[in-house]
Amino acid sequence: MSEPRRITATHVYSYVKCPHLAALDLHLPRAARRAPHPWEEFAAQRGRDHETNLVATMAVQAPAYPDRDFAAGAAATLALLRGGAPLVHQAVLLADDRLGLPDLLRRVPGGSDLGDFHYEVLDVKSSGRMRGDQILQVVFYAQLLAAVQGRLPEHGGILLKDGREERFRIADYGAACDEVVAALRRLRGDLTASRPMLQAGCGHCYHDQRCLPELAARRDLSLVAGMTPGARAILEGVGCRTVEDLAAFHPDGPRARGHLDTALVRRLRRAAEAACAGAPLPEARPRSPSERLDQGALVHLLTDPYADRVLAIGVLHPATADGRFACELPASRDEEWPAFERLVGDLPARAPLLHFGPALPHWCEERTYAHEADPAVEARFVDLHKRLRGAATYPRPVFDLADLVRVGLGRDPLRAGHAGAAGMWASEPDGAARLAAKLRADLDDLAELKARLLDTHAAPPPPPTAAAAAAGAPEPPVAADE
Repeated sequence: MSEPRRITATHVYSYVKCPHLAALDLHLPRAARRAPHPWEEFAAQRGRDHETNLVATMAVQAPAYPDRDFAAGAAATLALLRGGAPLVHQAVLLADDRLGLPDLLRRVPGGSDLGDFHYEVLDVKSSGRMRGDQILQVVFYAQLLAAVQGRLPEHGGILLKDGREERFRIADYGAACDEVVAALRRLRGDLTASRPMLQAGCGHCYHDQRCLPELAARRDLSLVAGMTPGARAILEGVGCRTVEDLAAFHPDGPRARGHLDTALVRRLRRAAEAACAGAPLPEARPRSPSERLDQGALVHLLTDPYADRVLAIGVLHPATADGRFACELPASRDEEWPAFERLVGDLPARAPLLHFGPALPHWCEERTYAHEADPAVEARFVDLHKRLRGAATYPRPVFDLADLVRVGLGRDPLRAGHAGAAGMWASEPDGAARLAAKLRADLDDLAELKARLLDTHAAPPPPPTAAAAAAGAPEPPVAADE
């Protein structure tokens, strides 16, 4: 019988994203994963190149050992640490059933078993800000390092893509890391202790071809919009185990519904009814007198988060399938704002600017301060994401635009490619054409979603009172985000 797989920082990272992902990684060979999409491999290579280029500017030493002979690597690492190497790259840290390969170990003052100094962990990341899963990886390494040097480092750090170092106290996160490692040991002992749960990251996971068919075959409750792991466990505990069970679930009293809130049960039951129908169930909603979405223009961005760039800006006006499409592909960051101003400047001055999600407002806010632009543009923004989420009960959870297009329109949201490939396209000969085609496809999808779910099913505003009609109501202001 083979030895249990060692727990690594990658498992810690995976567990934070999805416990079932970590369980599968602990039990299955890498060959069981689906091959990465080209844009996923492009992004991964960028991260590797970033680390290589950063480390090339540093005076580092690395342990030498035969490939995958981690015991030899740990011995070579210990020799470097005892020798007081200022900066160690790709150290090997072994302790009981754990293995760590931290990007950097940095010598700092303070006595340890090694001498009058000790080491702390630095991890190189290509993200623009520090995240919790990254912190736990560093804490995992720091705990392994403590076994080597007889001292837990006080601090750890993340080196971000812009060169900034974010520091934090290791002790603040030690208990959380201990809990994750304990959970990983349980999962390593029993794969059945974990189950998949449909969530936002499932569509980008390399086990999606395994988990998603399993959920569909079982008619798992996580296929219902609004479901949470806790609600699923409670419902299953009272005998409601499938989507069809939930659609017909009319509990008699608090105990029969597992003491779930009655409003939550009603919402989940309606979502299950939508799942059984296989189509959105429109929700009647009042339309504000100030809401003039039919006069608006759709604005959409394609970005390269790694490069902190907007690669393409598209506009559809009016916001209908037969609206006029225009786009610009700024060649540099300095050209982004002027391109946006040209596109918006061609629109009626009071036209609402309809967009999806926070990308446009966040980008605009940053550029407004940098260019001293007119902040009144932001007052015209209307986020369709909020409105579309409330316009219907969907037959499955919707996390992003692709989900809405797939379940709301029955279209392939990736027919013009994945938005995550924009950075890869920018370096290809036909990149401009691909960016423009993706912009147009997304804008067409947004226009159709608006037409089907917002324009058709919104309740008209109440008629004005006689007094207001006699006085003559002023022109309503442009609708803005709440």
